[in-house]
Amino acid sequence: MALQDRVAKLIAELPKVEQFPTQGATLFIDLERQEVKRAYTPRAVIQTLLAGRGANMFYLYRLLDEQLEPLDPDVPLIFGSGVLTGIVPSAARGNATSWSPESGVLMDGSAGDYFPSFLKMNGIDHLVLYGRPVEWTVIRVAGGQIEFLDGRPYLGLDNDDLRTRIAVDMHGTWARDLAMASITTAGENLVLTSAIMTGPKACFARGGPGAKMGSLRLKAVVLQGQTHDFDTAQPYKGYNKTIATKLLGTSVVKNALRTMGTPFLYRPSRILGAMGTKNNQETTWTDRLDAENITPYRPGMAGCFRCPVNCRPLNDLHGDPDDKYGRGDGPEYVTLGKFGPNLGIDRLESVIRLNNICNDLGLDTASAGSMIAWSMELFQRGIITLKDTGGIDLTWGQADVVEQLLFMMARREGFGNVLADSTRAVERGHFPPEALQYRMAVKGLMQSDPHDARILKAFALGLAVSTRGMDHLRNRATLEINARINDDPAFKAKLYGGPVSAAPNHYENKERAVRVCENVYAVGDAVGMCRFTTKLFNSPSLPGLEEFSEQIANVTGLNFDVEGLDQVGLNIMGVERMINARLGVRRCDDTLPDRWFNEEIGVGAYKTEKIDRHEFDQMLSRFYEISHLNTDGVPIDEWRRELESVLGA
Repeated sequence: MALQDRVAKLIAELPKVEQFPTQGATLFIDLERQEVKRAYTPRAVIQTLLAGRGANMFYLYRLLDEQLEPLDPDVPLIFGSGVLTGIVPSAARGNATSWSPESGVLMDGSAGDYFPSFLKMNGIDHLVLYGRPVEWTVIRVAGGQIEFLDGRPYLGLDNDDLRTRIAVDMHGTWARDLAMASITTAGENLVLTSAIMTGPKACFARGGPGAKMGSLRLKAVVLQGQTHDFDTAQPYKGYNKTIATKLLGTSVVKNALRTMGTPFLYRPSRILGAMGTKNNQETTWTDRLDAENITPYRPGMAGCFRCPVNCRPLNDLHGDPDDKYGRGDGPEYVTLGKFGPNLGIDRLESVIRLNNICNDLGLDTASAGSMIAWSMELFQRGIITLKDTGGIDLTWGQADVVEQLLFMMARREGFGNVLADSTRAVERGHFPPEALQYRMAVKGLMQSDPHDARILKAFALGLAVSTRGMDHLRNRATLEINARINDDPAFKAKLYGGPVSAAPNHYENKERAVRVCENVYAVGDAVGMCRFTTKLFNSPSLPGLEEFSEQIANVTGLNFDVEGLDQVGLNIMGVERMINARLGVRRCDDTLPDRWFNEEIGVGAYKTEKIDRHEFDQMLSRFYEISHLNTDGVPIDEWRRELESVLGA
């Protein structure tokens, strides 16, 4: 069945009016025909999956044709905002969902800044985009109207220049009456490590969303003005103050996120001896990249729409005022790790500059940094040579070479064309098959978390079972390295619904911690809450299912108790696994890079540590059991039928 027919069939089943106060519409936009159709997510889907990431999976499940290829224009790109996005403090997130051209499995990225909130403020919960127009297109949403604009004048513009040009052309101001999701030249060139940018740094990343948007010849979606102002709705405003107080009173927010941002995570990982270094060949690196050392280059902090935390560090290298890469937004912890120890770079100024370049080029720093590190190890081992790289010396620690490679990657020039194909480099004939044993990826997605998980068994399991591939934001049990939590077994058992071993390198009941975290984070994505201000990710004191339940009722009138929301989180994971099963994912794909099974940690308190294959397999089986998954890692029959009854044919 052609996609247009699938869309028509789906729309015929969907409600034509909102199902609860504050619900936005779903817009189905055919870019080829420049047609827009409107409907609403059914109440049964909301009760099962909520909105944002959850309902995105409903639309992908119904519209995906797995017989195509990810970059086919009949594979939709879906933007979604959560049910609380733009309404509740720190709920400024949304998701971009499709079939990943990088990994070949589910693609789903989360982003903040202003785009998801402006989407909600324009009465839109989801955008379903498909079709390839003859010419490049910009979509403009303003005053309730959808315009299709000529995108050709904006081709070749990267993030900074595009934002400047759009603001001038549309007579608007960012963060006041303009928000945008856009791609750079990397997305235009279908670079598999490209992101969809939503701000100076914020982006939908992981799995090549920029390439997917580029395959639709869509340069940008611009939101101008607002047609809805939910701040005038009174019932939830008092509880918003409670949430804001809870956020700002939490130690990790008050003493770390608000003052230095996510780079505060670098130091504890370094001290633990779990910092992925030189493509995870080593696990220690310099203290020169500790967050405290960024302070001289941090002129201030920024934040997302109506968020009181303001956790994004701005940067200024105090150099040439005409150097566009001498100042910017970030780096986040992932970028600090991926462009510092991961590449053997020990100079903080270099990491900051590379961060600014990636933001402008629209590159996912996790995949881009990991791809360069993989190439450097292959060069180190003689698996690729100067002949393969076009004469570029890939020795560790050369920031100037890395800078050159980033531009080549974004433009698909020379060896940059190899880097642009990311984890598919072997499949596409760039590297020999033996290169795969050094690739730090799961389900075809490069590692995002700088942590080396050989010590951290809960982290390791989470990376293996993540539905979008090797990514910590799906289910990382961060509190596993919190000494105060581990020293209080009763409190830890209460957090996770049962006892979990206090030792980070033990396997006992770690599946329980991963399961609980995955459910809470999935619900957080479905309501639009930032991961760093969600319970269990960095603190047990942050808003979680209890607060989400209260505010969902206040904002929407829908009633979910804590157990019901926990089931929603499980349902989201279940549907994602059903989608992945259609894409060929099986139990054997819920695994880890060979390095972590075969090579021991070489230094530190956990010297000789690695992942035991038998223990890991037992832990995985226990995870499947408590997650109601069969031996193939998909929902058991009864649960699958329940989900299918909601999802429809």
